Amino acid sequence: SSTVSQTNGTAILIPCQSHHVYCLRCLRNSLDGFLESGSIPVCHSMFCDYQLSRYDLSLIPLDEHTFRRLLALVQTQQRPQCPRCHFYIDLDIIADFNQHVNMCDLENAVSCDYCRCPQSMSQLDEHVRQWRNDPMYRQEKLVDFILPRTKYPFSSQQIDFFIEMEKKNHRRIDALSIVEALAEFESVFPYELPSRECDTCIELCLYDDIYVFGCPDSHKLCYKCYEILCRTKMKNNEILTCGICSYQLPYIELKQLRVSPAERDQFVQYQVQKTFERYAGSDRGVIKCPNQNCKWAFEPENPMERFRVECQLCTNEFCSLCNQQYHYRTRCQQLLEITRQWFFWCNTERGRYLQTKAKANAAYAARLKEYERQQKAHGAQNAALRRRYQALVADEKYKEKNCRLCPHCGRVVQHMGGCSSMVCGRDYHGGNDQSGCGQSFSWDQAKAYVAAPDRKPEEVMRDLLNPENKLVVHENIK
Repeated sequence: SSTVSQTNGTAILIPCQSHHVYCLRCLRNSLDGFLESGSIPVCHSMFCDYQLSRYDLSLIPLDEHTFRRLLALVQTQQRPQCPRCHFYIDLDIIADFNQHVNMCDLENAVSCDYCRCPQSMSQLDEHVRQWRNDPMYRQEKLVDFILPRTKYPFSSQQIDFFIEMEKKNHRRIDALSIVEALAEFESVFPYELPSRECDTCIELCLYDDIYVFGCPDSHKLCYKCYEILCRTKMKNNEILTCGICSYQLPYIELKQLRVSPAERDQFVQYQVQKTFERYAGSDRGVIKCPNQNCKWAFEPENPMERFRVECQLCTNEFCSLCNQQYHYRTRCQQLLEITRQWFFWCNTERGRYLQTKAKANAAYAARLKEYERQQKAHGAQNAALRRRYQALVADEKYKEKNCRLCPHCGRVVQHMGGCSSMVCGRDYHGGNDQSGCGQSFSWDQAKAYVAAPDRKPEEVMRDLLNPENKLVVHENIK
């Protein structure tokens, strides 16, 4: 009951309903008692049953060993919040909370426009270049970022489902907004994830943990039962089928198994071998990959129907009837004749065609060169006419501003100075005699010069048409 103060760091406030305040000595003694008894750390063992969270413990100055021992006793999973980036910190990943706060580089981070994860300005450009062209895993990237930064631990399926619900409600989608929205619900997830029973083990599983087979009845197995099914049939030397019906599993469905890539390839190769053994020597309408190094085969529903086949192993594309490269608009019977004509053209007509094409290109190059020469000459001529036109316009504007007309003969005259008495064509002061009527008049009574109307200049039109390259026809090919 001694006097303490939070301002000088000698006291700790516990965020219980009563807001109890303890000095460090009493609080450490209380925590030592919890360690000795192995009981859950609470605010006060006799008067307050508020359970201390990891965040509460992170605010108490404790040594690393004591802090780790107390964490093992804490049952509430609330995480501490960083005061700089405002995300919550998983103490199982980041042991020193104070060190994280001092080194936090997300305080002034900018949210990426593609994956919605905050990035520091120094790494933003490189991050944007990486995720701009990779739209498939953007939300997965966002989920992975949020997963260790929520106030209470949630699964990746819960966070992914919460983001989808936020999108449907047209709310803001970025990492901090999602974390703050989840924090409002404390440790209780606000939605019930969609789930169903596995057709084999009858256990309730999330939709993300259920695989739907391509059989007619669309049987649904959890991935655990799917893996056990494949391992059991492989052990019994049986072809891999659906766990409920006889539907043979294609290779693309086997690639959905949640196992290591090496094990997945092992299942695929096993199914290839069993399928090949099943159809080897069979006289039924079985389609086999024409690639000699590939053993892929399958049985079509209608063996007489022509369609494009893509091998699920080597990705080779071929015709289901003739096993040749698939021909979209050509019947199998026409393919041989078309191939013969193609070889004939390659061996006999290609040289003639290339020579004719070379001559046509040379003639076109000559016409194009002449066309460009005349185009350049026309451009120079038009530029000269444009300069001449601009000079005439400037001269007209000058005469309109500084000249008038002789009232007797209409000659353009300019008043150079002195009195307003003038004689048309004579300059008594300067000895400048020009052609004129020689009549006397007053400058003030002469009419002002009116400039000619400004008309747009007319350009010289090109008289040479744009040359075209002559089309060389493939002859002797029907």
